[in-house]
Amino acid sequence: MTDTMIAPTEKNSLFMEQLDTLAGPLKGEKSPGWVARLREEGLTRFRKTGIPTVKDEEWKYTNLSALAGHRYTPAGKSALSPAQRKDVRARYCGEADVNIVFVNGTPDKELSNFGKPPTGVEIMTLSDALTNNAAAVQEIWAHYDPQKDSAFVALNKALTREGIYIHIKDKIIANQLVHILHVTQADGEQIATFPHAFIRLGKSSEASILETHVGLNDENIYLADPLTDVFLEENATLHYSKAQKESLRAYHVGTTRVWQKRDSTFNGFSLAAGASIARNNLDVVINGEGAAAFLNGLYSVYKDQHVDNHTSVDHRVPNATSNQLYKGVLNDAARAVFNGKIFVQPIAQQTNSYQLNKNLVLGKECQVDTKPQLEIFADDVKCTHGATIGQLNEDEIFYLQARGVPRKIAARLLTQGFVDDILNRLTRDSVREQAARMVAPSLEVLEG
Repeated sequence: MTDTMIAPTEKNSLFMEQLDTLAGPLKGEKSPGWVARLREEGLTRFRKTGIPTVKDEEWKYTNLSALAGHRYTPAGKSALSPAQRKDVRARYCGEADVNIVFVNGTPDKELSNFGKPPTGVEIMTLSDALTNNAAAVQEIWAHYDPQKDSAFVALNKALTREGIYIHIKDKIIANQLVHILHVTQADGEQIATFPHAFIRLGKSSEASILETHVGLNDENIYLADPLTDVFLEENATLHYSKAQKESLRAYHVGTTRVWQKRDSTFNGFSLAAGASIARNNLDVVINGEGAAAFLNGLYSVYKDQHVDNHTSVDHRVPNATSNQLYKGVLNDAARAVFNGKIFVQPIAQQTNSYQLNKNLVLGKECQVDTKPQLEIFADDVKCTHGATIGQLNEDEIFYLQARGVPRKIAARLLTQGFVDDILNRLTRDSVREQAARMVAPSLEVLEG
């Protein structure tokens, strides 16, 4: 595969020139008129913003010039080899009750089994939902002002070709694990995918959903720009995990938006272990009293990987809770960015919000930029935040060495303890075990 790069001054304009090519597969699509209008809004918005640069405050620590310098093509159907199918099925499809698998952005019927979902659960592709349940999709979309869309949300809205719609009906407790799996195999071309997932939980319902993004070849260069919209009705509870282990030369810029109503609970977990550059945006709007959002995250990176986590929790009503804990392990010359924002609006009295970011730096050339933020406009609240950046405790290493444990193994044990502290917040064994497998490569390169 030829890795064609463009001079920095030409990169943003090069990407803008590709928009018509990337939109090519959408010509002639049959969808409601409002979808066409949303696409046009997204395209107009992206043409206005362009790919963010380090001059943009939200991107000052993440340089996307490498992402912008490639020539991408629309993703086509990928014919996975029998061996690849066997590998995907064994590594990613064995633990979930319902698997929804996309290969290069296209639903894969052979690897999926969502045709007969559990009672009280609706699952359909986005294209089918726009045909059979368009009003429900439109209602979720309507909660967001398109003029405030970030560049990559706008790009997804303009170019998304397929995705998934999941609806858990009122009073349904769905104990089965639903797994949305995105697989990219891009040998010979540099593709771009823009999947969009809609997840809606009805009143007093509960569900567990895992969203995974993986690349099959660490030499593949591609762009993944996924968008997931979550809508929680009154008293709904969602256990949602997102894990990405893209190719080590890929670019992943993903956004998850969560809208919560009264007494709803969002238990979120984010895992970032892959990609050359990964940006994860998690935006939560708490719009109902008694709602609670728990955001946990782990990033484990090595070599020259760059991972950027941006979280935002907007408390718009009184008597709600949010709690964030993000932990990172960096090795070799990896770089990590964390920016967590808590907004407490004037009406949102009795808000209880907590945020902590902890980083363990193992490599001499690693770099961490952490920026927790509070913007509080109410006076009767309890809000705290903090951040730490540190190395392994030499006293603890010495203690283990004094008991016959080699230094490298001691370092690994202490690092594993740091990681397990956050992984143990995953209540499903199968999800926790998959997460542990994903971060293992970055832990194997511990210095002696």
